[in-house]
Amino acid sequence: MTNTLPLEGIRVLDFAHMMQGPWAAEMLADLGADVIKVEAVDGGERGRLSGTTFLNGHSSQFLSMNRNKRSVAVNLKDPDGLRIALRLIETADVLVQNFRPGVMDRLGLGWDRVHELNPRLVYCSASGYGPHAADQRMPGQDLLAQARTGALWLTGTRDADPTPAGPFVADVHAATMLALGAAAALVERTRTGTGRLIEVDLVGAMLHQTTQEVVTAINSGTAPVRPTVPGSASIEAPYGVHATRDGYIAISLTTMQALADGLDRPDLLADFPDKEAATERREELNARVSALVAAMDSAPCLDALTAAGVWCAPVNDYPAMMADPMVAWPQRRVQVDHPEAGRLDLVGNPIRLDGAQLPARRPAPLLGEHTGELIAELGLTDQLDALLATGALGAGAGHVAERVTS
Repeated sequence: MTNTLPLEGIRVLDFAHMMQGPWAAEMLADLGADVIKVEAVDGGERGRLSGTTFLNGHSSQFLSMNRNKRSVAVNLKDPDGLRIALRLIETADVLVQNFRPGVMDRLGLGWDRVHELNPRLVYCSASGYGPHAADQRMPGQDLLAQARTGALWLTGTRDADPTPAGPFVADVHAATMLALGAAAALVERTRTGTGRLIEVDLVGAMLHQTTQEVVTAINSGTAPVRPTVPGSASIEAPYGVHATRDGYIAISLTTMQALADGLDRPDLLADFPDKEAATERREELNARVSALVAAMDSAPCLDALTAAGVWCAPVNDYPAMMADPMVAWPQRRVQVDHPEAGRLDLVGNPIRLDGAQLPARRPAPLLGEHTGELIAELGLTDQLDALLATGALGAGAGHVAERVTS
């Protein structure tokens, strides 16, 4: 692998908060972009205070999705602060924001003004509901997107309450699609010289992520059926999760022959000879498989099923995940040293370049940690003290040492 990364030389301004926007920006940062978090002077972006776990005072959520970035603290409601933001925009290739619709326009940083100022800029706008929603004032959030799109209703058994996905799947997919849109627009810009407005919303991302369920339901006229057996799914049995004596296993795709062989129960094949029978009587088959698996320990059960050709896996908690050789956690993680939170294990970017993992070049920044550095890059070092004194800018305690004098 060469020492360069694909997006080196690309500058991204991250005006975003919480998860969808910041994580999209982190993906671009992992690929080499110079990502600058433009944060509020008082407290920074909301993600710094979100979540329930804090490491030496720092939100684990914020630390997880803001590596490889620099931070400048700017008061966008101050005329001088806005002037600095516009100067940064003049130098940027991509802007990422996920304020509620209308906020960036009111701040003087909407698409129309920014595109006029810097026609080459790719403007990435993330939202909860997109431009066609009936009420643009409604708050957009992952759980709400799962709820409105049918994904939440589909998850869980028929007689139980609908169950949210464990991870924030709407935010995850929306962030990924936003980063993909930015990358595509940058490629197009090499031909046209002009940036684009890229928009991704949580509802659209959630629908996109559940495309097979939505397309099947709409075109067949039949909604998916929530299962009655816990852990099972709305497709052919025994697809789903089954409890063992000491844990849980997931069974995915299999033939009835392989399943009968793996469980040493030829009567299963006799009673359910083909996929059609397994699908039509899925509830009965799931109950039978669950009863058989419940009498076994996970490891020997998985060994027998795997040997027979059944696609299966253990249902890991996080300690088990880290020990699972098929996950290979030590090769997936990246480690950084944060000046206050200490040594951190972070989830590495899944993209590999020339066989190598993308590096974590820096931890999530302290609020305003790079204000002095970035103001120097704009050639405004002589104005820094005055801007800090008026509150147009904010900086970390070490900002004086960061100054770059020409």
